[in-house]
Parts: sequence; structure tokens; C-alpha cells
Amino acid sequence: MYLLEWMVVLDHKRYKPGSIWDEQQKKNAEHEKKHEKKLFAQGLGHLLTTKESDIHESRSEEVDDNGGICRKTSTYLDVCTYNDDKRGLLTLILGVLSYGVVPWGVFIVFATYVMLSTGLQVSGDSIDLEAILVAGLSYVFLAGVAYVFCRFLFKIWHLEAFTMRRLVVRFNRETRKVYLLRPGFLGGVKSYDWEAIDAILPKDIPNHEGIGGMLVLAVKTEENENPYRDFGVDGAFLGLPSRDYQHLLSFWEYIRRFMEDGADAVPAPKRLRSKWPNPLSSMWTVSRLSLPGGFDLGRSFLWLRLALTPVFVIWGLGHYASLLLSYEGRFPKAIRQASGESELRSWLELLAYNLLPLLYTAVGLWLYYAWRHGLDWRLPLQYLGV
Repeated sequence: MYLLEWMVVLDHKRYKPGSIWDEQQKKNAEHEKKHEKKLFAQGLGHLLTTKESDIHESRSEEVDDNGGICRKTSTYLDVCTYNDDKRGLLTLILGVLSYGVVPWGVFIVFATYVMLSTGLQVSGDSIDLEAILVAGLSYVFLAGVAYVFCRFLFKIWHLEAFTMRRLVVRFNRETRKVYLLRPGFLGGVKSYDWEAIDAILPKDIPNHEGIGGMLVLAVKTEENENPYRDFGVDGAFLGLPSRDYQHLLSFWEYIRRFMEDGADAVPAPKRLRSKWPNPLSSMWTVSRLSLPGGFDLGRSFLWLRLALTPVFVIWGLGHYASLLLSYEGRFPKAIRQASGESELRSWLELLAYNLLPLLYTAVGLWLYYAWRHGLDWRLPLQYLGV
């Protein structure tokens, strides 16, 4: 669920004076000003204009791809974002809600059609005041549910479904640019100079196990509607959760060396992230429950992981459904050309990643249904005359 990215976008907007969001922006601005005054009083005012990480400075002798690389070429490096795998629960809850409401709504419309066309209820009884009252209340309830869903719930569901399956950050060492691939409501596609990027990695942090988190990239921008701040902040949350701070530094070092020293300066990723939706991999992903700091049920809580297997199976189906309800995006043509991408390969990948998952999922569901009901799995082929 792209909640963090959404919150960054919300912080840039202008809201009605006196509203909850406006008051929150005002409080955040006051807190930032107090922090600035404190730094100046301590003689540390220069830290406000100094980036946390100098991209020319090596912060680690080790490099680690952190399992977050989607593609590596001699020109560019595609890195996943942290929240790509944090999905499924919303789709599960709202999907169940839709499954319960939509069929009922269809039945109400059908029943109304029968009443108007035949003058009788679906049961065959004559229409009375009670039947009219029930139908009217049903329509009022459906209208209320539809309003709440469209006004509020769909926006929340949009954070993990009916959107891009993954957000991608591309580091192009030839153009010296960092490109962000995102849907419009999360900031859209953006391009920033490599030199302007700041990796939020403070120095002198002890490397304790469990203090890792995610790699945060930030850049100051002029795009800002927030009346309480003179500048905007854009960025991305990269990679998978790091087990400790050294792991986080080694992940940043992998990216930094690629951009500064070249593609040969870093090893090939141990394993590229797959873009193919898979129900088994979805169940594996949610069962790990990987959180910032390296908390991972797959590492330390195997017994709990086994006990919660039924929960992970159901959650994994929601995760897989959210992937199928989303689409695989790609960078605009200008960025693809600057990166040396093949247009033919780009089009083939776009079609394959968006169409084939729907096809093999439909085939899998049919085979399961045919097996459970003792049907011949070749029936669809027979209908097609194959």
C-alpha cells in the first residue's frame, strides 16, 4: 500500500483554512521552525543546508543489492520501492464488501424489474405496501453504500489496487538523472539531477541489530502549494527492509558506486525482482511480515509463521488479487530512449506483464473448478472447436 508516498503528496497541497489538514500542516511548520532555532542556538545552523549524505563519499566498504533491483544494464539501474509488497489486506476487506453488496444490488434491480413488468414480486405474491417499502429502503441503503465507497473507500483502495503494481526509481548514469515512475495521484513521473538527491543516512549511528529500516531519497523542489513552507520535498522509499544500519549503508553504496564508478563497479544482483504475479510468491511475501528494522517472521519466528499459515494463505490471495487489479507501468518514451531501451522489447513486456497474468490466472481457476466438480478440463477447447 503506497501510504507513505500518498502522505508526501498530501503534505504539498493547500487545504481549506481551519480544516484538519490545514491545522496539521501549520503544526508541522511550527515544529520545523522550533527545530531550526534550536540548531542555530547550538551553532549547527549549517546542517539545515547540508545534505545527510554526500553522493561522492563512500559510506561502506561492502555493497549489497538488498534484493531490490528490477533491472541492471550498463546504462541504468531500476530499483523497487519499499511499499510495493505492502498490500493485500485492503483488497481482501473491500473485495469481500463488494462481493456482498454487488450481488444484492443486482438482485434488487432484478426484483424491481419483475415488479414493474409483471405486477408481482419475485416470489409470485402480489405487490403490497411492505414490498414497496423494502424496495425503497434497499435503494436508499445501496445509494448510501455507493456514495461512501466512491467518496472515501475507493481512494483508499486506490493505494494498492487499480494503480501501478510497482513504483520504480531509475538511476541513469549517462544522463546523471534519477527518474521516478509513479501514477499521477502519487506525484507522477519526475526527473531529478543525481547531484540534487540526498540519501537520508545520518552519520555516527551505531550498527545495532534491528536498527535498519528503509533507504529514503529526498530532493527539494519548487512544486509546493503548502502555504506554511517555502519549498516542497519529493523522494522515494527504496528497497526492502534492511536488517541493520550497515546493511542500509551497503545498499546505498551499491547505488552510489553504480552512478559514480560505473556498472562494472558493482556485482550483478544476486536475484532480480520478478514482475510476474504469482499466488505462491504472494503468500510467501505476506508471511514474512518484513518491517523496518529487519523484523522478519521468516528469520526468527518460524513457529508463529507456521501457526498463522491459514491467515497468510487468505492474505496472500488478497495480495495476488491486488496485483491482478493493477497494471504494470513503464517510463515515458523520452526516458526510455535516454536509457537505450528497445521499443519492441518495451511493448512486448507491457503486453505480456499486463495480459498473461490474467490469462494464466483464468486457466488456473478453471482447472481448479473442473477438478473440484469432476468436469473435463478440455471443455473450453471443445467449445472453441480446437
